[in-house]
Amino acid sequence: MLYIILMIICFFILMAIRIPIPFALLASTLVYYLGVDLPLNVVIVRLLRTFDSFVLLAIPFFVLAGRIMAEAGISDRLIRVADLLVGRVKGNLAYVNIVASMFFGGITGTAISETTAIGSILIPSMVNKGYSRQFSAAVTAAASTMGPVIPPSLVFIIFGSIAQVSIRDMFLGGVIPGVLIGILQMVVVKIHGIKHDLPQRTERISRKEAVVIIREASLALMLPLVVLGGILFGIVSPTEAAVVAAFYAAIIAVFVYRSLSLTRLLVVIKDSAVETGSVSIIIAAAALFGWALSNEQAPKVFAEMLMHSTASKWVILLAINCMLFVLGMFMDAIPAIMIVTPVFMPLFEMMHIDPLQAGMFMSLNLITGLATPPVGCCLFAASVIAGSPMESVSKAILPFLAANVMVVLLATYVPAVSLFIPSLFN
Repeated sequence: MLYIILMIICFFILMAIRIPIPFALLASTLVYYLGVDLPLNVVIVRLLRTFDSFVLLAIPFFVLAGRIMAEAGISDRLIRVADLLVGRVKGNLAYVNIVASMFFGGITGTAISETTAIGSILIPSMVNKGYSRQFSAAVTAAASTMGPVIPPSLVFIIFGSIAQVSIRDMFLGGVIPGVLIGILQMVVVKIHGIKHDLPQRTERISRKEAVVIIREASLALMLPLVVLGGILFGIVSPTEAAVVAAFYAAIIAVFVYRSLSLTRLLVVIKDSAVETGSVSIIIAAAALFGWALSNEQAPKVFAEMLMHSTASKWVILLAINCMLFVLGMFMDAIPAIMIVTPVFMPLFEMMHIDPLQAGMFMSLNLITGLATPPVGCCLFAASVIAGSPMESVSKAILPFLAANVMVVLLATYVPAVSLFIPSLFN
C-alpha cells in the first residue's frame, strides 16, 4: 500500500504543476510498477488489454456522428426548433439555449462540442439582444452538461464497460436526470428573468414558417430516435447503434442537407480520429491507474474503512458525492469515471446499491465538473466565445450548478430517478 499512496501523491503533484492528465496518470502509475518490481512489459499488456472491448468501439463512431452534425450546421436548425417551442417569453434566448442543448445532447453525447456548436451561434445573439456576456456564457456552459447525460453518452459507455452494467440501461437511466437538469435550469432562467428583466422575442412565427422549421430539422431530430429505438427493440447493440448514427449523420449532411462536401467529410473523419486517439490515451492511462489500485485491493480497504467510520448510509453517500464533486473540478469526466469506478463499486456492493444507480449519480456528479471552476472545459470554452473573464462567468454559473447538484442528490437518494425507465424495459 505504500507504493499506492506514493502513486496517488505523485499524481496530484503532477496535476498541480499542470502536467496533462494522461501523462500524469502514466507517470504516477510507473511509480507503483517500478516500486513493486513488475516488468515493464506488463504495463504494455495492460494498456493494450484496455481496448479489448467491443463496447468501446462505440466511442469513435459517436464522436464521428457528433462532429458531422456540428460541422454540417445542424445546430442552427435545432436552435430554430427550440425557438419555435419556447415561444415569446421573457428570457426566451436563454430557454432556447437549454432546449437546443437537450436536442443536441441527444445527438452527440458530448459536452464540449455542444458548448462550441450552440454557443458560437447563441452567445453572440444573446449579447446583441441585451443579455450580459457572463450570463450568456454561463447558461451555455451549464446547458452543455446535458450532452453527456441525455443518451447517447460516452461517459455511460465507459462506466458500463468497467462495471459490467448494460449500456442500454445506462442510456435509459439518463433520460429522467437529463430532463430534470433542463427543467431546473429553466427555473433558474425564470428567476433571473424576473429579477433582471431579460429581453424577449416579440415577432410571431407564422404557421407556414413553423412547418418549414420543423421539416428542415426533422431528419436531425430523428437521429436520437434511431439510436435509442434500435437499442431498445434489440435491433442493434450500442456499438452497432453508434455505427448507424455515424452513417445516418453522414448521409443527411452530405446528400440531404448538402451542407457538408465529401472533401470536408474526410477532414471531419480525420479530426474525429485524432479526437478519439486523445480520448483513447486517457482511457488507457486511467485504466492502468485503476488496475494498480485494484491489484493492491485498495478499493476493498477503502470501502471497509468508510463503512466502519459511520453507520449512516446517507452520510457515506454524501461524503462520496463531495469527493466526486471536488475531483470533477480538476479532472475531465472520462478519466475520473475510470479511476473512481473500481474504487467505489465494492463499497456500493456492500451497501446494496444498484450498480446502475451508482453509475448514474457518479457520472452526473463528474459531468457537472465540466462546467465547474476552476478547470471546467465547457466553462472555459463558453467564456472564450463570450469574450468574458472566466471569473465573472464562474460567478454567474453558480445558480445553474446548484440546479445540477440538486439532480445529483435526487439520483443519489431516490433510486427511481435512475431506475424507473430501465425497469419498464426489463
